[in-house]
Amino acid sequence: MAIGLEDASAVQGQLVRRVTLGWFLKRSLIGIAILLVAMGGLAWLTYASIDPDGDGDLAPKAANATREVPARTSPIEL
Repeated sequence: MAIGLEDASAVQGQLVRRVTLGWFLKRSLIGIAILLVAMGGLAWLTYASIDPDGDGDLAPKAANATREVPARTSPIEL
């Protein structure tokens, strides 16, 4: 069985919307706004997770230690 010209459906051209400057700017501003909200939320959550009493008794001993004896240095002859 052969397919003739009358059996083939006509190809319909689809209307393609052109990208205008207004469309591009609108999408860019929406993307930047989403990015700013996401990064602001991340910064806020990071800041909120810091314990203000972190250097209390629960802090490691090394963090609270102070150096009492200065380090000994020896001169290097070149």
